[in-house]
Amino acid sequence: MPLALDGSQKAAKKLPILLFETKESYIKAGGPPSSAGVYMPSRNTVMVPLESVGVKKLGSGYMVDRTKTNSTLSHELTHQLTPHIYYEAGSLGWFTEGLAEYISNTPYQNGTYRIKGNIDEIAASVTAYGKDNKGGQNLSNNINVGDLKTYMLQSYSSFTANSSKNYGVGQLITYYFIHMDGTGDRKRLVAFLKALRDEKVGQNAIDVLLDGRTYEELAQEITAKWKKERVTLNFGSSSKK
Repeated sequence: MPLALDGSQKAAKKLPILLFETKESYIKAGGPPSSAGVYMPSRNTVMVPLESVGVKKLGSGYMVDRTKTNSTLSHELTHQLTPHIYYEAGSLGWFTEGLAEYISNTPYQNGTYRIKGNIDEIAASVTAYGKDNKGGQNLSNNINVGDLKTYMLQSYSSFTANSSKNYGVGQLITYYFIHMDGTGDRKRLVAFLKALRDEKVGQNAIDVLLDGRTYEELAQEITAKWKKERVTLNFGSSSKK
């Protein structure tokens, strides 16, 4: 993967991942009824019903349902392996969910995530129903985001209140910082994650990403890069730093 997320901040033991035969048993164990899967930080546990990983019961056994995707599991495993220090204001929301979406929509084959050339899958998962029509936010190729500063610093409850749009936009912005920002060397993103580990939060952490730019200038750069990929992001009158 493009970033080192090895879960090293957690106990050196197997990480619990619970798969449930039915949605009912998943809910009974504490899974949110409206969710396809969940990472529970208090237990450091991933819980996912089999129907969310493209597996269905057939007689006394199970089979892969090729019409479904297993992206939910990749999304929740990314949360499980993301250092807790990254779940702070300035990162929580746009980056934590954006990264999980980025990984879950990156092609996976023979034990390897195909990072190079994953832009088509990433874009399709936001603008449509995914490249294979198995999921996606379907936000269209013209997305109204609003004020970039407000978006990046909003509370997590506000972020999840409009999860379809915010998860999709978060994925596009995360992709920008991984592949498009500067020379594509992730220099600012790595510095941002280091700032979080050094206990900088909120605006202090995002200042590292801005690196002297205003929010307005950053919004213009993000817009220009994604426009080349036929995705239009409208940030409105983005706030200046």
